[in-house]
Amino acid sequence: MIDNELTRIIKERRSIRKYRNEQITEEQLQTLLECGFLAPSGGNSQNWHVTVVQSKDFIDRLSAANREQVLADKELPQAIKDRFSQSGYSVAFGAPTVLFISAKGSDVNACFLAEHIVLAAESLGLGTCYIGGIMGFLKGEDGKGFVEELGVPEGYELLYGITVGIPDERPEPKPRDYTKVNYLR
Repeated sequence: MIDNELTRIIKERRSIRKYRNEQITEEQLQTLLECGFLAPSGGNSQNWHVTVVQSKDFIDRLSAANREQVLADKELPQAIKDRFSQSGYSVAFGAPTVLFISAKGSDVNACFLAEHIVLAAESLGLGTCYIGGIMGFLKGEDGKGFVEELGVPEGYELLYGITVGIPDERPEPKPRDYTKVNYLR
């Protein structure tokens, strides 16, 4: 692989599930958002929306409500319930910032925006983790009030969240299957 600043950032980026108890700076946040908004979008539609959550109260209430629903679900495996029962469980893994990404129409452009954000975060020494599991809760009846609080615009679909913070762990890379490619030359 060619070695340059971007390829090193891509190789170093990991999903972080443990953060320091310290908020990111406003300059870091605005840099992430600007980098995200520089992502390509079909026809320059920019059909995305980002809700920045830095309210510990909101994250704690969301985590508690999600936990309650998971623990009451008789269909879920015990292993999942055990994870949600752990002391200090947080849907945001303790991150002080969560960016909730929404899109109107195709979600592909929002994926480009999100990846720009996580790579920019890595370049700034910040950690990130995509959180999609919470979407089932947010799209259900019990999550409607939270979605209203998020201020997702009419006609937009909430897709996922990205936790952002100062990492308090450095996970090893997971193996990758490089056989999933074929060539027509």
